[in-house]
Amino acid sequence: MLGLLCAVLVALCVVMIAGGRGPQEITRKHADLPPARVNVNAASAAELMALPGIGERKAARIIQARQAKPIRTLEEFAAAAGGIPADTLQRIRPFVTFGDES
Repeated sequence: MLGLLCAVLVALCVVMIAGGRGPQEITRKHADLPPARVNVNAASAAELMALPGIGERKAARIIQARQAKPIRTLEEFAAAAGGIPADTLQRIRPFVTFGDES
């Protein structure tokens, strides 16, 4: 009986320390998680914006550039976006495709 009382007291202390809040749900925005692979020559602005470091303006620049000619490399992708820092480009690398890969 003493063990049960101790367990209840510990549980109450934990609840009080947590501020009386129940379990907290961790939520993520869609843009936090890029798609598995984005074809930069066919992706929507929203899909491009899901990539790390790509905002609304860069997505619009990429779409405009690919209308003139398809983007074939990561370097062309960076130039089309108006410049992307090297570290961000390395984070993007696993998530992009250029449509010519199987």
